Amino acid sequence: MSFRVTKARLIGIPFVVMAIGSWAPVLAMWLQGIEWTGPIGRAVAVWYAVPALIAVLFMQGPVLKQPVLGPLGIRFIVNRWWLIAWLLPVAVLAVGVLITWWAGYEPVLTVEQLIENKRSMVPPEQMTEFEEYLAENRPPHPLMLIVLGMPAGLTFNLLLALCDEVAFRGYFFREISGGFLTRSTTIGVLWWLWLAPSVAIGNLYGVPGLGSVALALPWCIVASWVLVYLRVRSESVIATALARGTILALTAAALDLTFGAPSWLGPFYGLSGIAGLLAIWIVFWIHDRTRDKGRLTTS
Repeated sequence: MSFRVTKARLIGIPFVVMAIGSWAPVLAMWLQGIEWTGPIGRAVAVWYAVPALIAVLFMQGPVLKQPVLGPLGIRFIVNRWWLIAWLLPVAVLAVGVLITWWAGYEPVLTVEQLIENKRSMVPPEQMTEFEEYLAENRPPHPLMLIVLGMPAGLTFNLLLALCDEVAFRGYFFREISGGFLTRSTTIGVLWWLWLAPSVAIGNLYGVPGLGSVALALPWCIVASWVLVYLRVRSESVIATALARGTILALTAAALDLTFGAPSWLGPFYGLSGIAGLLAIWIVFWIHDRTRDKGRLTTS
């Protein structure tokens, strides 16, 4: 019996497969009361995107019997949009820091502040060990944390982000139809549905609960607008994975720079992060409107 290709099946089957593979360990963690912030959570975070890659590769190869690289947007032709993608998270972080500052949370801009913040999180029984480590390993200036984190967006984190970027900005980008906003918003909602169980137990925000899940929805939608625009202009999911991987790499720096700000407000995933992505989207929209040909936002 041959496989009958329909649009619903092309979208639904890989989503169900990737959901089962990604959600199963999350369900096990929830049933056992395991926190996302622990070592098991970190291991699951690395695994979470792998089923997404496997599902769309299976659909593209054994099921549809089509080439993999080009149709899924895996192209290695470097252009200026790769650099834009790599630097984009820094701009989002800058906007996020300014907004949290405006909201009353002063940014951490001195080494002394950084040390005191780290010290406040150390249990009393580990304080001596912390001071000994600090005496030999003085932290860099807080802004240097951004510079030190950037290379990770080009290496390990790039590979992690590429797994689900091939799925959402590669496979689903091709299969979902409609104008730019309809298409990118639909992809963003699918992305949110896939992420939701992990967010519910602490992913992205470190705070489990439905409030975090609700906040992740506008983040996924606005981020999808930005990433789909990058995907089209760069003609590659490598650029979108570069942006996502660098966000992952700078997440710790964002927490250090906005220490004390609640997770619902701070960058990258709180309200200030959404505002940062929205600012980038406005810049992209203006860029698109200045073009005589090949506009995306009006087609």
